[in-house]
Amino acid sequence: MIVAAAGALVCLAVATLPDEHPVALVTLQDPPATFSVSYLHSVTRTLVDERYVVENGALVQTEMRFEQHGPGLPTEADPGGSFTTEGGRFVSRMSRRFDGIRMRVHRDQHPTLSSRSGRVDLARWGDRALMVVPVDCPDGANAFAAPLIADAPAAAKPKPP
Repeated sequence: MIVAAAGALVCLAVATLPDEHPVALVTLQDPPATFSVSYLHSVTRTLVDERYVVENGALVQTEMRFEQHGPGLPTEADPGGSFTTEGGRFVSRMSRRFDGIRMRVHRDQHPTLSSRSGRVDLARWGDRALMVVPVDCPDGANAFAAPLIADAPAAAKPKPP
C-alpha cells in the first residue's frame, strides 16, 4: 500500500474488481482527508451514509447514518463508539480501520462517493464490484477535481486491501 506523506494531498483510487483496473482518481483536500459513501440500502430502500477519513495510509470509518434498521447495519455501538439518534436518523460513531473498501454497486442503489472535491457516481462503470483505496497523488493532481483516469500511473495503481 502506498502511503501519502504527511501534509501531502491524499488521493483515492477507484478500481473495478476482480481485475483491479483503475477507473477514477479522487483528490481529497487535506486536512482532514475525508469522504463519504452513500447509497440506498438494498432491503430498506432508505439512504445510508458512511463517513471516512484517511489516516496514515488507511481508511477509517468514523460514522454511519441511516433511517431504518436493516441487514448489515449496526444495532449497537462498537467498543469505544456510540449509537444515538439525531434528527430522526440512527447515528453510529466508530473507528473502524481498513486498508481499502470493497463493495458491490448497483445503479438502483445510487452509490456515490462524495468529498469536498466533488462527487463520483460509483455505478457509472456498471453493476459490479469496486474497490476504493488511498494512494499517493500523482504529480499535477488537483485538489478541486475528481478526474476520471483511463489508466492510473504506477504510483496510483491500487493494491488489494
